[in-house]
Amino acid sequence: MKWSWRIGSLFGFPVNIHLTFVLLLVLVYFAGATFIGAGGLYGVLFVVLVFASVVFHELSHALVARHYGIEVLDITLLPIGGVARMPSPPSVPMQEILISIAGPAASVLLGVVLWGIARLTASDPAQAGLFTGTGILVQLAAINIVLAIFNLIPAFPMDGGRVLRGLLALYLRPYTATRIAVGVGQVFAILLFFYGLLTPNYFLVLIALFVYLGAEAEERQMGIMVSLGNTTAGAAMVSQMTVLSPESPAGEAAERFAKGFQSDFPVVDDRRLVGLVTREALISTIRADGSETPVSQIMIRDFPTALEDTPLVTVLEKIEATGIRAVPILKGGELRGLITLEQIGRFNMMCSGYSCEFMDKDQRVGHAV
Repeated sequence: MKWSWRIGSLFGFPVNIHLTFVLLLVLVYFAGATFIGAGGLYGVLFVVLVFASVVFHELSHALVARHYGIEVLDITLLPIGGVARMPSPPSVPMQEILISIAGPAASVLLGVVLWGIARLTASDPAQAGLFTGTGILVQLAAINIVLAIFNLIPAFPMDGGRVLRGLLALYLRPYTATRIAVGVGQVFAILLFFYGLLTPNYFLVLIALFVYLGAEAEERQMGIMVSLGNTTAGAAMVSQMTVLSPESPAGEAAERFAKGFQSDFPVVDDRRLVGLVTREALISTIRADGSETPVSQIMIRDFPTALEDTPLVTVLEKIEATGIRAVPILKGGELRGLITLEQIGRFNMMCSGYSCEFMDKDQRVGHAV
C-alpha cells in the first residue's frame, strides 16, 4: 500500500504503518483532549494501545487465512483501523466466513481478558464497569467489544459484510453474492454518513466514506476476477517483445522504452531468463548513472514468473503481491511472453462483458459469473 512503511513483522506477516496514522498521533498529541478526551503523551499512548488491539484483530484474520493456505500480503495500520491484505478473497465460502469471523472473535476474547484483569486489580469494583469504568484497561476492554460488534455489521468491507457474502455464496454465484453484500454495505454507509453530519460526528462521516469506497473497490475487484475468468496467461501474454542481454547498455532499453509500448524488459542469457529490468530501475539509472550502465547492474533477479497455463487471475495476484508490474511467461524453462498490468487491463476491457469471442476456444476456458 502506498505511503506505508514496514515497522516489523508478527508470525511472518509484515506490519506496516500508513503515513496518515502518524499524522493521527500528531493530532492526538496536540488536540487529543478535544477528540478522544485525552491529549499529550497519554493520548498518544492510548491510541497506540488501541491500535495494538487492532493488530491483534487483524493478526487473527491472517493466521486463519494461513491455515487455509491463503496468502496475506501484510497488515497495515490506518487512522480508521487496520487491514490484513490478501491478493484475492477466499474462493471457498466457508473459509471466507471463518477467516472473517476470526477477527471479531479475537477482539471479544481480548476485551474479556482485559476486563477480567481490570476487575481483579481494581481497588473499587465500581471503577471496573465495562462501559462505565475509568481505568485504561477497562476502556481498552470496552473498545475491543465495540470493535467486534461494529465489525460484525453486515456491510462491506467490514468483517460482517464478508461473512454475509460467504453465506450468500453458499447458495449464489460469487459475483451475485458480492453485489448483494456491496449494496448492503453502501446503504449502511449512506445512512452513517448523514447520521454523522446531523450529530455532528465527523469521524463517523470519515468511516462512512471508507465503507462506501471500500465496498465499491471490492465489487470492482470481483468484477475483474469474473471478467478474467479461468483464462490462461498464454491467452493474454505479449509474445512479440524486446529482450535484453546482460551486457546490453541501459541506453538500449531506454530507447525501446521511449519509442514503444514496452516498459519492462526480460533479460536473457543463452536462451535462459536471468533477470528483469523494470521501468523504475531504468529511469533512475539513466538519470543518475547514464546510458552506458550494463543491464546486468540494474536488472532484478528476484521476480515472479508463470507458465502459459497459469490462470490470468493468478498472474494478477502475483503482480499485486510483489508490486512488480511485469511477469515473464515460461514454457519448458524458456521465455514465451510477458504479462504486464497494462496488458491485463486491456484484456479486462475486452472481456468486461464476460465474452471473449476474439480468443481461441482452447484459450477461452470460461467465465464464472
